[in-house]
Amino acid sequence: MKVFSYILSSILIMGIIVYIAVVGVQSMKSTTVSTDLDVKKLKSSDLLEYVQTQDKVEDENDEDEKVEEDTTDEDETEEASSNEKEEAKEEDVVEEVSAPMPDPQPVSDVLETQVGSLSGYGPDCRGCTGFLSSGRDVRNGNIYYQDSTYGQVRILAGDKSYSYGTIVRVKSSRLGTFLAIVLDRGGSVGFGKSHLFDLLYSSSAEALANEVSYNTTFEILRYGY
Repeated sequence: MKVFSYILSSILIMGIIVYIAVVGVQSMKSTTVSTDLDVKKLKSSDLLEYVQTQDKVEDENDEDEKVEEDTTDEDETEEASSNEKEEAKEEDVVEEVSAPMPDPQPVSDVLETQVGSLSGYGPDCRGCTGFLSSGRDVRNGNIYYQDSTYGQVRILAGDKSYSYGTIVRVKSSRLGTFLAIVLDRGGSVGFGKSHLFDLLYSSSAEALANEVSYNTTFEILRYGY
């Protein structure tokens, strides 16, 4: 009887131990599974957030690249437009420079040209009174005339066909080139006579020292006053 009781007690104790062990194992498994699930959930959420973050970063990078590309395109477009304008200006300048210049029209104030000899005389010459045939007194040795248009010019005697006040440009003479005005006549001066024109000097001695100029060109710039 005692043996039976001992066996029964042992079986009961073993059952209790087995029960406790089974319950303990199940609780451990549940905790492990729950922990694993929590870990899996945590990892899934973290992974989702990471993926979303990466997508945002990639989108921002794409937008930055697009902005940079747009800016680069605009800069290139503006630079190309500026280059085109500069090239167009250079072409215009080249065209303007390369355009043929019109030939200048010759302007001449010469009304008549004669070639002959130029003699000289003074107000103290033989038969001279010191007054010109135009009435001008040159006894003071003033051999110049102040013209309103041509300024200061020399005085000379010329042919009767040239009225008083006629302006003559004398070239290739002993005195070089100068302007003169007809204010006198002379018995041996004019067309078909000894000399074509006779230049007034301050004295006969000065006129004689300068001698006669041959093959002198006379350009008529104005007839009379």
